[in-house]
Amino acid sequence: MRLLFRSSASQMAKLALFSMIFLNIVRAGDNWRPVSQAELQITASTVEPNADAEVLFWEVRVDDTDLQSLVMKHYIRVKIFTERGREKYSKVDIPYLTGVKIRNVIARVVKPDGSITELTKNDVFDREIARKDKLKVKAKSFAVAGIEPGVIFEYQYEENIPGGYAEDMRMIFQHDVPIRTISYLFKPFMSIRYLKFNMPDIKFEKDKGGYYRATLQNLTALKEEPYMPPEDEVRAWMLVYYIRDKDQDKVAMDFWSRLGGGLVKSYNVKDTLKPNKEVKAAAEQLTAGATTPDEKIRRIFDFCKQKVRNITYDTTLTEDQKEEIKPNKSAAETLNKMQGRVAEINELFGSLVASLGYETRLAFGGDRSEKFFTVEQAHESFIHFAAIAVKVGDTWKFYSPGDLFVPYGMLDWREESTGVLLLGIKNFITTQTPYSLPKQSVARRTATLTLGENGTLSGRVQMEFTGNLATERKKDNYRNSPNQREEDLRNEIKRRMSTAEVTNISIENVTDPEKPFIYQFDIRVPGYAQRTGRRLFIQPSFFKYGEPPVFQTETREYPVFFHYPWSEVDEITIKLPANFELESPGVPEPIADPTGISRLEYRSYYDSATNSLICKRNFEFGNNGLTVFMQKSYPPLKRLFDYFHSADNHTMTLRQR
Repeated sequence: MRLLFRSSASQMAKLALFSMIFLNIVRAGDNWRPVSQAELQITASTVEPNADAEVLFWEVRVDDTDLQSLVMKHYIRVKIFTERGREKYSKVDIPYLTGVKIRNVIARVVKPDGSITELTKNDVFDREIARKDKLKVKAKSFAVAGIEPGVIFEYQYEENIPGGYAEDMRMIFQHDVPIRTISYLFKPFMSIRYLKFNMPDIKFEKDKGGYYRATLQNLTALKEEPYMPPEDEVRAWMLVYYIRDKDQDKVAMDFWSRLGGGLVKSYNVKDTLKPNKEVKAAAEQLTAGATTPDEKIRRIFDFCKQKVRNITYDTTLTEDQKEEIKPNKSAAETLNKMQGRVAEINELFGSLVASLGYETRLAFGGDRSEKFFTVEQAHESFIHFAAIAVKVGDTWKFYSPGDLFVPYGMLDWREESTGVLLLGIKNFITTQTPYSLPKQSVARRTATLTLGENGTLSGRVQMEFTGNLATERKKDNYRNSPNQREEDLRNEIKRRMSTAEVTNISIENVTDPEKPFIYQFDIRVPGYAQRTGRRLFIQPSFFKYGEPPVFQTETREYPVFFHYPWSEVDEITIKLPANFELESPGVPEPIADPTGISRLEYRSYYDSATNSLICKRNFEFGNNGLTVFMQKSYPPLKRLFDYFHSADNHTMTLRQR
């Protein structure tokens, strides 16, 4: 290097060192962008001051011009600030599904002194990170040596999806780390439109090489909070879709009208809602003697759920065997074969009901576990065939016998209180599915227990669940072995009571489509009551023992979302030690919010004939369909649940005679 000015020896040494650093960074490879001195000297996040790491830039370059495949190139540069940040990036997983190819993975660590450690090909390996049925999620995994607080860590990779294209692509701008700048560069093969969620009104601007760029800056990290809405409701993201005709981006109702025509054909709505003679004859036979609409609909519902083999939930079939079974072409074929998948069974139900003359439609709605859908959000990727709607009097009622564990008169919680399109042969109606009531999803629990002088509590317990509470437990358990179900129950109990010994377990109605889900078991809990001298201190509310407060932070980033309304009815009988008596019989006062959303009530009394304490607890939440609460409602909501927690942890004192 030629120097164009004079310098002292020390200045020359500093300049030489700077030159070496600069050259090392540039010569690391043409694929890397230069790392500036300013970036190397960053000591804290500018987006979130206490962050463990910060993405300096995140770029995704999407090329959809090749008809053979969709190519996405990712480039992420991260500054590490703390040991937790080091742990987070000590190993990187790049998830992908079968058929997707991850290529050209490169990574490096740049230290503040400019030295560089690069990833080698031998450091990258494949591993399976998740599996559900036949769906496997794999990951390209790698670790780069030298990650520590103060370094810059960056990596790049290419995602190649053979036969893929960017229709309905979700571009995620907010992730679980603060980001200074994130950009999507998109090269489409035709005109696009996009819907934005939880983000400013940014636009794709023309960039170089046929790309269009959309950029956001200073995004805080997406955090996990208890009872938070689905991520698509809170994070910044964009849905990109192609405009296939000049009228496609008109108002929402025009969009749904055009989409409805396609759904009528693809779901063979005409066949379902205009049943043939065989379907009509079956409906008349099933409802013979029934006099009310509800009785007739219930008989057809029970037939579809209990008599028609449900392939989707059939545990005797492997996923490969299920795929080999050809879909039914009509409701009549489902009736003839007496088997079908969820949608086919629902279509048969709709066809049978329609044959009796009831106005019947196919209901297409959202999934509340993914997004809170309204019909104003005009895009088909937000909806699915959810249920059959039947007009009874002036009211639309919804049924889904194909969802094996969802009881009559209810929908799965994911499909409650969501916008729906009720599709007929020639037109559609928009409305909303109802919420269930707290009394429809009940945890009814009883315990008959004996307390020893040393504080050990033992006895027999029964827990019975209905409605959405039962549906969730059945879905979690029906594929598991009896041993696994018992082990899961033991773990659930031990999370609250670590010393608990659970034996003689009976689990009932795991696969029954309508009956309550029931646990019965013996339990022994050493140290349940605390002994101090001549007194024992006991928490009567056995089923709430050991539960932490629902909300443990004073502030909240996101709204609160309870999946559905529910209620709890507990009755606990505790036989006291023979030489002890109840010293403080008081119970907590009833607690209820002013708007009637929830309430908690305790009743306790002492039975001298059996020397037993009887505690009854009644709780309900979600009246009036209120299960979503904005951030401004968090302080009073937290206080309410703190009151509940304090009441549930109420202790009584027993004194030795």
